[in-house]
Amino acid sequence: MTLKIDETQVVFSFKVEDNAGGMPEEVLKRIYDPFYTTRDKKIRKVGLGIPFLKTAAEITGGHLDIVSEEGKGTTLSVFFNKSHIDCQPVGDLAGTFFTLITTDKSIHWEIQRIYNGEDYEIDTNKLFENQTDQKLWENPSFLKIIRDSLYEMENAIKD
Repeated sequence: MTLKIDETQVVFSFKVEDNAGGMPEEVLKRIYDPFYTTRDKKIRKVGLGIPFLKTAAEITGGHLDIVSEEGKGTTLSVFFNKSHIDCQPVGDLAGTFFTLITTDKSIHWEIQRIYNGEDYEIDTNKLFENQTDQKLWENPSFLKIIRDSLYEMENAIKD
């Protein structure tokens, strides 16, 4: 999975790319329908995430684009106009990155964070290439180092 977050004084955008096989055309045509989901109807009867995200972007003068090729993958790109009164503040990105990279270690994340031209990158394959001991993942000190490093990188590009 690739995640790119780009932020300036004017725009906040993010792009998520996967190679999970893409979506069939019939699913892609209904992707913005809040009452459509591909999940088991006993578990979830509606699919509100993408329709809400699209609406949130559009009310700020931004937009959401989804490109998917069946058999390959999907790219979701979202743009928000930060100066619009309806644009919510950017949340805790370092905390979000920490959750993403430590929750499921089988997912390879490539994260690029850009703030007014300054950036940092995280590649979980490189980050954890020498961490083969599973007990290390259960070690709070190890997890604290990762979390603190993410907050330091986020703060460094904003200073």
